[in-house]
Amino acid sequence: MFKRIRESERYIKLKELWTNPKTHAMMVLAFWLIFMVVAIVLVRVMSHTSVSTSKVENVATSFANITGYDFTYKTNNEEINGSYYDGAIIFYLNNKRYYYKDNVYLIDDEVQKVEGFDLNVLKLNSKLLNNLVSGITPALNDNFKQYIVPLDRFINLYEVDTDMDLSQAATYNVVVSVYTNNKVINKVVLDLSSYYTMKTGASASYPVTINYYNVNNVSDFTSGYDELIEVKK
Repeated sequence: MFKRIRESERYIKLKELWTNPKTHAMMVLAFWLIFMVVAIVLVRVMSHTSVSTSKVENVATSFANITGYDFTYKTNNEEINGSYYDGAIIFYLNNKRYYYKDNVYLIDDEVQKVEGFDLNVLKLNSKLLNNLVSGITPALNDNFKQYIVPLDRFINLYEVDTDMDLSQAATYNVVVSVYTNNKVINKVVLDLSSYYTMKTGASASYPVTINYYNVNNVSDFTSGYDELIEVKK
């Protein structure tokens, strides 16, 4: 078989061209050109695929890239619906509408500033959650990631000023489970039992569930409400 290949006209012709100094140089150059074209095409295809995948993953699964969303917030005692946009929140509680941006305002017939209004929903937004889980390697499950967050880290982010003994908090954790659907964050479940147990001194079970809708598809609602607040001031 190898003898027939060596004696074929194409092989003999190719051998003649290869041994000829002029055609040898041209053949080498042609081989190099073909190799370079193939290499460039492969690099571009692989780079495009990698960048596209990276963008999808970042936008879909990172709290850092979430600017707005509608939400339903549930605890043992209450359910609150609302919308978040870049640090501002509209929410509905007891059939009344509130607006939060640095302070809480009741949006009724007249705009009223509400003092001493303390709700978890005002703090557990995407920015805080991003800082909370940042740098922590999650445990991967079928449809969610689970972050084990030291309780003292949670308290430092959740409470600006605290008189709690953080040396005790270092031995406890807050569990944060992040769910996705079609690569978009759609639910977060926080187990704050250790936080409330330490805060109250009594054993407590305190799950918080936040469902997300229309992630990054919420229009900027802040300008209209900011104008109402300016009028109030």
